[in-house]
Amino acid sequence: MNGNQTMVDSQCHVRVGRIAKPHGIKGELKVLPYGEVEDFRLYREVLLGGEAPGPARLFSVAHFRPQGRMALLELAGINDRGTAEELAGREVWVAKELLAALADDEFYWHELVGLRVITESGRSLGRVQALFATGGHDVLVVRGGGREYFIPAQREFMLAVDQEAGLLTIAEVPGLLDLND
Repeated sequence: MNGNQTMVDSQCHVRVGRIAKPHGIKGELKVLPYGEVEDFRLYREVLLGGEAPGPARLFSVAHFRPQGRMALLELAGINDRGTAEELAGREVWVAKELLAALADDEFYWHELVGLRVITESGRSLGRVQALFATGGHDVLVVRGGGREYFIPAQREFMLAVDQEAGLLTIAEVPGLLDLND
């Protein structure tokens, strides 16, 4: 398998998807994107590996095409199904500078993970541990004080994000935090 050995560094790289399985017999890969499938048009190189920090292999993207919610990638040096099968389950990483520019009120998942979460009245809930996608919207997983909260990652719930202070302020919607009891 071609691809130069390198290290994934979460300060410089961000996870953008996971290889689901091979597609066809010529080495094409079916990737489940963690964001918009069309963002894969921006990526000329990808790292395939596991968790950061950790070893990964750098590949040039020879071709991309969308297939519904999936991204189909042809990588330089991956020319047969057998080699592609070896890559199933690997995380797909890119350099942060390759990410698409966002509007002022938009954020990438990796920018929200780790933020301290408070309600608009100042009640501390914990920190954003993860996010996950549902059919309708993304959901923040917030843990703190022995509790776990699932908060929709939508404008009406996320009132303010202060990256410099490391703080996310959420709306106090009746019943929202009680759903987790």
